[in-house]
Amino acid sequence: MSKEKLVEKTLCLVTGGAGMLGNSIVEQLLDKGYSVRIFDIKEVNNLPVETIIGDIRNFEQVTEACEGVNIIFHTAAQVWDPSVKDAVYEEINIEGTKNMIKAAMQNNVEKLIFTSTFDVVMKEPLEPIINGDESLPYPDPLPENPYARTKIVSEKEVLNVDQNKLLTCSLRPVGLYGPRDKYHLPNFINIAKNKIKLKVGKGEAVFPHLYCENAAHAHILAAEKLGDGANIEGEAFIITDYEEENIFKFMEPFLRELGLKPPKRHIPFKLAHFLASIAEKINPNGVFTKFSVCQCCKDLIFSSEKARKKLGYEPIVSKEEAFERTVNWLKSQEF
Repeated sequence: MSKEKLVEKTLCLVTGGAGMLGNSIVEQLLDKGYSVRIFDIKEVNNLPVETIIGDIRNFEQVTEACEGVNIIFHTAAQVWDPSVKDAVYEEINIEGTKNMIKAAMQNNVEKLIFTSTFDVVMKEPLEPIINGDESLPYPDPLPENPYARTKIVSEKEVLNVDQNKLLTCSLRPVGLYGPRDKYHLPNFINIAKNKIKLKVGKGEAVFPHLYCENAAHAHILAAEKLGDGANIEGEAFIITDYEEENIFKFMEPFLRELGLKPPKRHIPFKLAHFLASIAEKINPNGVFTKFSVCQCCKDLIFSSEKARKKLGYEPIVSKEEAFERTVNWLKSQEF
C-alpha cells in the first residue's frame, strides 16, 4: 500500500479539537490527508470532520470516540483557571487521561501523543530555569498549583504505559499563543482595557512562547516517529520555537495593534509578590497570584534540542507570520 493510501486510511482522534492547539493539529492532519475525528465538549463548525460531543470524564463516551482509531492526540485538559475547583483538575486531567488510555487499549489504538506542559518541571516557589531540558525532574513535593500537579500525574500515567500495548510519548509546549487563545493573550488584553498601567518586575526576565501551529507540527512529527525506529516511546519532549523575551515586551505589539497602550511603569518584584500574597487571600479566584508574579520576574529558558534531534522538529511558521495571524484573529474577537 502506498504511503498516501496508508495515511488516508489512518484515523486520528483529536481530543479537545475545538481548542487552540487541537484545532491546529486537526487542520494539519487534514492537509496531510489523514482521516480525522474530534472529541470535545462542544461542536467544531470550521472543519469538515466527524465530531463526537462528549466528556473525557465519561468512559463510555471516550470508548465510543476511540472505536476504529489508529492514533490519538490527547490535548483536552482543564487549563489553569483560578475560578475552577481543584477537584475538576483531578477529574479531567487525571481521570480523563486514565479513561483515554484504557479506552485506547480496549480499542487496539496504536499510538497516543499526550499534550503536557513545561509547568511539570517548575518548583514552588518558582526558581529561574536556564536552558531547561527533559533531564529536569518533577518537583518534589508536587506543586500546590492544581494544573501543574495534575499534569505531572497524568503525564506519568501516559509515559508508564506498557509500550507493547500502546505506543506513547508526551510533548511539553512552553507558553502557547495564537488564534483561538482563550487565556494567555486575552488576560493581558483585558488588563490593558481596564487601564492597569503597571509592569511587574524590571522588565528584564524572559519567558518562552510557542505559536500553536508550530506546536501542532511537533505533535504530528511525534505521531509519525512513534514505532518507526526513532526510539521515542515513553519519552517526553519540550517544544519551543523562537527566542524568549520579556512577557510584557512580547505583549506590547499585540496591544498596540488593538489600539491599546502598553503599561510603562514598573512595580518591583518584592512589592508585587507581597501584594499578590494579599490578593490571593482576598480573592482566591483572581489571576494576580504569587506564581504569576514569579513567571513575569524569573528567567525561564528552555531547550527543544531533543525534539530537533529525535523528531526532526523545526518551527514551520515564522515569528512574524505567527504575529500577523494571531493579530488578525484577535481583531475579529470581542474581549
